[in-house]
Amino acid sequence: MTEKGKQELLAELFIQQKQSGFLEIELPTYLDTSKNAAKKLSEESNIPLTCDYEDLDINNPAVAYYVIRGTIMGESNWRFSTKQFNADLKAAEENPMIMSHFIQVNSGGGDAWFLDVAWKTMMGLKKPIVVEIERVCASAALYLICPASKIYAATQNEIIGSIGTMVSFLDFIPYFEAQGVKNIEEYAKKSDLKNKKFNDLLKGKPKQFITEELDPLQQQFETSVRTSRKKAGALEENHPLFRGETYDTQAAIDLGLIDGQKDLPEAIQEAYDLGKKYMDKNKSALHYLNTIN
Repeated sequence: MTEKGKQELLAELFIQQKQSGFLEIELPTYLDTSKNAAKKLSEESNIPLTCDYEDLDINNPAVAYYVIRGTIMGESNWRFSTKQFNADLKAAEENPMIMSHFIQVNSGGGDAWFLDVAWKTMMGLKKPIVVEIERVCASAALYLICPASKIYAATQNEIIGSIGTMVSFLDFIPYFEAQGVKNIEEYAKKSDLKNKKFNDLLKGKPKQFITEELDPLQQQFETSVRTSRKKAGALEENHPLFRGETYDTQAAIDLGLIDGQKDLPEAIQEAYDLGKKYMDKNKSALHYLNTIN
């Protein structure tokens, strides 16, 4: 196990102990961490970033700030949650004091659940969306951000791609059986298909699981990327991009996965500038409608 893996395991154990009541230490939630980052970046850039997506009392128009970092979970308080992200996007979009969306990404992917819903929400946003990739944006992370208005990499050496679907887990049953622990599992006569796909996978017969579980998810993912990123969408059916390959920054730009390279302050500034243009345009349109009415 890598040092990073050990740290993540210890963190999970720590959280479990906390949730069980054995540790009386307050742990920061994912939102708390995001708010601290937003505050620091606001001070450094002199651009208002907020994680208070429903707050109508913001003194000045602000940019909604989100962080996609680490393993993506469908639902979680301690890690990035796709379901919560979806709700936050909707709240920020409806808030008249929020001018645009800014997403900071460093994630190799994770849980496939709810990605299609959040992607659809991203596609429907009217306010500008700017993404800054730092280190890696792969698999589920790329699925989420591909509808953005502008996607930038922080350096020449970001890792981007991994469009595909997989399943990975450890089968501990043989180990416990070797220790004398028996795994007993029986089914009713009419429950012959219950858990069959998964049990066949365990037995080294993955065909049905791949065909009925992994392949449809892969097709959803590919379709979403092709729809969101027009240049990438024009690539041939069997291009390595849609077979799980990853690319560095320049290659990702050439393929149309991202729009260019900008450092964090530049990307935040663009989110602010695009947001200001959006608000000015909508104010002009509203004024025009009021005039003709």
